[in-house]
Amino acid sequence: MTCVVIGDMSKRIWFTQQKPFDYLPLRAGLGLITEDKLKDHPGFTGLCPKIYTTRTRPMQGEYYVVEGSRFKAKPVEPRIEFTARCVAKLWLHFRNGRIDTAVSDFHDSISLDGDWYEGYTFPELDLGIKNSSFEQLRDELLRLNPKATIDSVFYVNKLEPI
Repeated sequence: MTCVVIGDMSKRIWFTQQKPFDYLPLRAGLGLITEDKLKDHPGFTGLCPKIYTTRTRPMQGEYYVVEGSRFKAKPVEPRIEFTARCVAKLWLHFRNGRIDTAVSDFHDSISLDGDWYEGYTFPELDLGIKNSSFEQLRDELLRLNPKATIDSVFYVNKLEPI
């Protein structure tokens, strides 16, 4: 028996927070551009690689970044493709800047503002902006997820090149 795959099995995803930065932090996090190119890009200062995305649902599989409405979404040019895997189910404690995790690559409780990767903190690696704080990450997550509350569960997903 032969199995035929019709169309692209990748899923669409929006990164509205990254659009104003021309997706440069995301591209750097995926290795599509160098971190030096990110640092030297005119008009954008204070950016760093985006390696994680925190969502209200876990991610698994291949994705490509799109812009536009739900019904007229188009891939960004040049196309950004990646694989994602959920690395933790988190309870973000917005009041004290800590996370607790049920399934993880992490310890049971970690400060979000501590050093995570090459001197960057988790909020920096999630937002793609240097010197981002837990409070800025919290505010952005609540802005992007209007139904979320301070008691909502979020999933940390690691973004990796295909």
